[in-house]
Amino acid sequence: MAEPEPPFGAGRLADAIAGAASALDAGCGSGRLTVMLAGSGIAMTGIDTSRLRLAEARDRSAAAGLAVRWLHADMEQPLPFAADEFDALVSRLSLQIADDPAAVLRNGAVVVRPGGRVATAVWASVQRNPWFGEARAAVADALGPERAAFARAFGRLGEVDELGEVHRRAGIEEVEGELLEGELRPATAAAHWAWLCAGIGHFSRLEATLTGPQCDRVADALEARLAPYRADGGLRLPRAQVIARGRVA
Repeated sequence: MAEPEPPFGAGRLADAIAGAASALDAGCGSGRLTVMLAGSGIAMTGIDTSRLRLAEARDRSAAAGLAVRWLHADMEQPLPFAADEFDALVSRLSLQIADDPAAVLRNGAVVVRPGGRVATAVWASVQRNPWFGEARAAVADALGPERAAFARAFGRLGEVDELGEVHRRAGIEEVEGELLEGELRPATAAAHWAWLCAGIGHFSRLEATLTGPQCDRVADALEARLAPYRADGGLRLPRAQVIARGRVA
């Protein structure tokens, strides 16, 4: 499972917990961030409620030759670890889908030593992420809004003050936040759609259900949606995340 690049925002999270000997990744998904951090020498533990994603994570760490502890656990419930077991807590793109994101942070703080670092990332608003928002809108244009009713949590907590306030409500101290901006540069709309379908489950699952004519309609709609982003012989699609950092009391 070679990665073409580190996950967007992962470098900021790694910097925020630099020097930690151990860390917990809450809502680790398929383990991209977890394995990256393990590769830097941190003893990593990843938890997720999806057994399928955990299986992908185990394959990822095995392919990288890294020892990572993977556990099926709910980040919104009391965690199956000793108090103060970890030096740091990280979470990338999971707080935005939690029913109670402050509870995730409170639960995590229990198992992180006092003074240990907390670093999280969520997607900023859809408006700041046309790489995703315009693709989803193209699906609605081509197939109707009901087929584009996925990832509704995208952009939740997507303002610096909003994410920071969740951390403060959870008792995290010395909270700082930033808006991290970047861009994707696919050559064409078709290349961007292929990238989405290869790496993002919402799009890959949708594509698997489409007929040929439906695929053509989506392609035409995406071409039109992305036309304003043409530049330098290709496309320049902004993307942005909100990063929060702090310490456990």
